[in-house]
Amino acid sequence: MSKIILEDRYTIHQKITFLLYLGAPVILFIAASLMLIKKDPSKTFAYIFLFLFIFIYAFLICIAFLKRGFIKIKNTLYRGSFFRGKLIFIKKINLHDRSKLAVLKFKKAQKYAFFQVANPDMTSTFNSFEVNILNERHTKRDPILTVKKEENAEKLIDFLTTNFPLKREIYSPDFS
Repeated sequence: MSKIILEDRYTIHQKITFLLYLGAPVILFIAASLMLIKKDPSKTFAYIFLFLFIFIYAFLICIAFLKRGFIKIKNTLYRGSFFRGKLIFIKKINLHDRSKLAVLKFKKAQKYAFFQVANPDMTSTFNSFEVNILNERHTKRDPILTVKKEENAEKLIDFLTTNFPLKREIYSPDFS
């Protein structure tokens, strides 16, 4: 079993939005449970709710700080989400009829929700690198991961070419 962990699953902006919008109600329920316990310490359901909501918030934090990567288990490729190096979620990637790899570079932009009042057109532009698995003639293309750093795309290509019978090529579809 070999694995490669590449980069964060979510951007900082997405993490803040995720933890504020989903985490705020959970924090309110934790505070309400604490108030119930302070008011009457003999209510066991308040303790149950308190531990339940603390567990839910801890799970939200784990989800917010996931990293993306790949893992090879018995000659099968899986895309995984990792938290502190531990595999949390997994999805199989089908390599049937796919023998080539290509990296495509895209220019992307992201609008920020928090700054729209001060500057409605505030965006961040960045390059993204999409790693694709291709068939022999490059007519079928399946993106397997998009990363923000070219170094991470190169690490992924090295991992895939050393662990699987894949070959890197320049994307050039042959429709003839």
